[in-house]
Amino acid sequence: MKLLKPKFAVCFFFFSGGASLALWAVHIPLIERTVGIGYVTLGALFMFSGLGGFAAMQLYGWIIDHIGAKTATRIGGLVVGLSLLGPALAQDVWSLGLAIFFLGFGIAGVDVGMNAAALQVDKVNKRAIFTFFHLFWSVGGLFGAALGFATISAGFDQSQTLSITGVVLSVTGVIVAGWLLPNEVVATKEDKNKNRVASKANRRVLPLVILAGLMASAGAIIEGVAQDWSALYLIDIQNVGVAAAAWGLVAFNLGMITGRIFIDRIVENKGRGFIIRWGSLLGGVAIAAQAIAPTFEISLVLWYFLGLGISGVVPQIFAAGGEIGEATHSGRNMARVVGITYVGALAGPSAIGLLTAIYPLNVAIGWGTALAIFILVANPRLEKLTK
Repeated sequence: MKLLKPKFAVCFFFFSGGASLALWAVHIPLIERTVGIGYVTLGALFMFSGLGGFAAMQLYGWIIDHIGAKTATRIGGLVVGLSLLGPALAQDVWSLGLAIFFLGFGIAGVDVGMNAAALQVDKVNKRAIFTFFHLFWSVGGLFGAALGFATISAGFDQSQTLSITGVVLSVTGVIVAGWLLPNEVVATKEDKNKNRVASKANRRVLPLVILAGLMASAGAIIEGVAQDWSALYLIDIQNVGVAAAAWGLVAFNLGMITGRIFIDRIVENKGRGFIIRWGSLLGGVAIAAQAIAPTFEISLVLWYFLGLGISGVVPQIFAAGGEIGEATHSGRNMARVVGITYVGALAGPSAIGLLTAIYPLNVAIGWGTALAIFILVANPRLEKLTK
């Protein structure tokens, strides 16, 4: 089977999702000023992103199981680019809240679709390639952060950059989706009894699915600290300008890229548990150290090591989530894992905004260390599951 075009297509959708999220993230300071809100209100609005993400997970999980990953990814790729139009045009707190909801819906939708498409390719490829696809999420993130730095430095505002880029990503996604592997065969009416039995069997592993979701959620919240708060942290704590603040996300994504280049080979030799264990440890230490980072340069180094550490944690937990339970329910199980992840990852950073009412931002972001400890404690149970 020729896999070059399907691989390219999956890589593009990971790139598109990462670029969309990064473009939103580096423009948060400008959007915050346009709307005229503070950290606490912004943190509360982030909760709408989690609600949108959870809604998308239910819809796209059903599409994957009943139609196929190709259709889900095609729709997700169209929606994620268009979802950038909301933050681009928001002028008050209500329109921004609605925009953040649809942004969460768009990013979560393409995420679950492209992960299912990536698993399709991974299963027929000769070597493990799942984390390689996640590398392109980071490449997209690096592109989005760099583009944001360039356009902000040149004097462009969010309405111009986000609108144009969003439309380009959507149109390209619709075209590239044709290269994905075909939708897998959907169960017929005669399969209903068999599916009902499988559903009963699948319920027994639901606690394991929830555990995987909570672990992935913790890892994604740590990623979200960098995505949603690194620019504001550098402006507020390290006293840099809006354009220079984009370098925090650049450093984080460089760390993610570095890790994801090598992770698949490490997994082949050491197993998923090794990546989850040591990656969460490094990420937890790096995020804790941000509380006392004395200079802008040291802070950038710490953002890099946070990206390096956390780069393989969520992808490996996602891969495990897709293998839990009955094969007929792999799409729904992955959707549950990713859904739980997004409820935490897209709403979790809102807690940081609320914490800033009590603590300075450099202390508030340190709660990611507690999440890293949770992953370390829960990992042995997941390791037993995947052996």
